[in-house]
Amino acid sequence: MKRKCICFLLWVLVIALSYGGGYLCFAWPLSAEKTEKMPDVLPVTAGKENFILPETRLITETWNLKTGSKDSVETPMPSVYLGLEREELLSDLNDYVHHMPIKDIEAGLVSFDIVSYSTEKVVLRKIYYPDENFKKYYVIYRQGRIVVYYSDRTTVFEYPDIRLTDLPVDLQCELLSGKEIKDDEELYRFLQNYSS
Repeated sequence: MKRKCICFLLWVLVIALSYGGGYLCFAWPLSAEKTEKMPDVLPVTAGKENFILPETRLITETWNLKTGSKDSVETPMPSVYLGLEREELLSDLNDYVHHMPIKDIEAGLVSFDIVSYSTEKVVLRKIYYPDENFKKYYVIYRQGRIVVYYSDRTTVFEYPDIRLTDLPVDLQCELLSGKEIKDDEELYRFLQNYSS
């Protein structure tokens, strides 16, 4: 019994020293010399003079070079653009064009640029030139199966249940090198004709 009491008292003493030591470490007043040498806290946008704020208006102009139509839409500023300077925004737009979504590829987007830039208003311009001969899908035999891609040739649309050996020889040859398909209707006909 005596041993248990001693162990309990030692345990209480260790806990008390831990709390007391922690209190002394954090509550001990810092010397004036140390506080003067501490760096100032800088805001995230420190060093930036002209950047996008939450209240900055975003106007996106859309031009269709084929029809000559122009449209302008004002939308709330997307959070991904907040805090960006002009050069950073331009870099983001260039990345967008190089990794364009399928819908913009289909629509014929050729340019996405900054028309004007200020903390009050940012005007962006998307220029489209739709191609009548645009092929929406790309079908190819790859790694033992037929694969239907979107026109970017990286995004998979479907893995149809079609065996290459069930197709005519000329179509087999075409699928080995890749076949472009214009639209949904042509793809549907292709899949209906050759699906098992």
